[in-house]
Amino acid sequence: MQRKQAYHLTPFERGQIDYLWNTEGIHNQAEIARRLHRTVMTINNELRRSQRFSDYKLRPRKWHAYRYNAEEAQQYADLRKDRIGTKKKYSKKKARIIAKRILDDKWSPQMIAETHKELKLSRNTIYNWIYRGMIPGVSESNLRYRHKYRRGRPQRTVEMNAKEKRAAELKTERKRVKQKEKQLVRPLKHSIEERPVGVDKRKVFGHWEVDCVLPKKGYRQVFVTFCERKTRYYIVLKAESQSGKAVCKVLDQFMDLLGKRAKHIVQSFTFDNGFEFANHFVINKVQREYELMAYFAHPYSPAERGSNENANRMLREYFPKKTHFEYVNNDDIRRVLHKINKRPKAVLNYKAPRDVFRQKMHEIDRTFGYKRHLRCSKNTKKR
Repeated sequence: MQRKQAYHLTPFERGQIDYLWNTEGIHNQAEIARRLHRTVMTINNELRRSQRFSDYKLRPRKWHAYRYNAEEAQQYADLRKDRIGTKKKYSKKKARIIAKRILDDKWSPQMIAETHKELKLSRNTIYNWIYRGMIPGVSESNLRYRHKYRRGRPQRTVEMNAKEKRAAELKTERKRVKQKEKQLVRPLKHSIEERPVGVDKRKVFGHWEVDCVLPKKGYRQVFVTFCERKTRYYIVLKAESQSGKAVCKVLDQFMDLLGKRAKHIVQSFTFDNGFEFANHFVINKVQREYELMAYFAHPYSPAERGSNENANRMLREYFPKKTHFEYVNNDDIRRVLHKINKRPKAVLNYKAPRDVFRQKMHEIDRTFGYKRHLRCSKNTKKR
């Protein structure tokens, strides 16, 4: 029974070709094809591919087959078979790297794709592997942005009668009078609209956004967070309470943390309108003692401090809502900040805020000679 032409040559048939070509000395391709019930073109291709040169396709039509070895021909066939089709990108090593970055470091697939160039994977490929369950221990719930934001429907406005309108007007009038009385007691607040254009466009280094992260209801200790606008470097300090005096102590810790470089690293602060910041203790501390500008964002406008809000969201991944900070020590905070500040960001060309901030610190050291001063002081002590 004649075999179909769609089948590939088997190792037994290659052995027959070797026997007919070398032992019996039959160098007629048509005769070999007739005995093997194959086409002449199949035998022709087999002889060409088995020669000891890889560019057999570049040979002219009239060529001469010098030799044939069945074992070598079978090895060449196996190599060609392995090259068929597209190669699978998935491997256990790549899956372990992706799982470590997502579970331990809280990275997104975009950060992994842009930072780990050796993986040669796109963002969509990593997402598909996660959705198909190909990454061990990682599911859709481990991704930061797994749900689309939904806008609420606008509420219907209810018409008010004359008495309700009058009550609402009196309420707003009382509120306006109270705000004027508070302004007489508090020092002058600078609105965010007074902030220079270079600060708004993040072209100037040294302008920080400040916010407060609250614990579970009933507990006092809070986190005061600082985020530098240009480098997105993030610092967290713990305050004893949400009062203005406690925040002033944290501001002193923040300035002492930066040391002598503080006057070059800190140019201004941008606060929200919470009572922990909008009080005369904090404003006098910043504007009179530190001689810095204190800007205040508009009420209910967290987008004006977007860098700090985004960093606070990363912090909530490690300290979720409805948790207290009573037993959180400085080592825990330092460990979390290390992971947050080493995440690559698209706005920094996928560099880590830690690296960009260190580069700025080195520039300040070279410009103002802080390292030279430290070396001189160490040498004097040795003497």
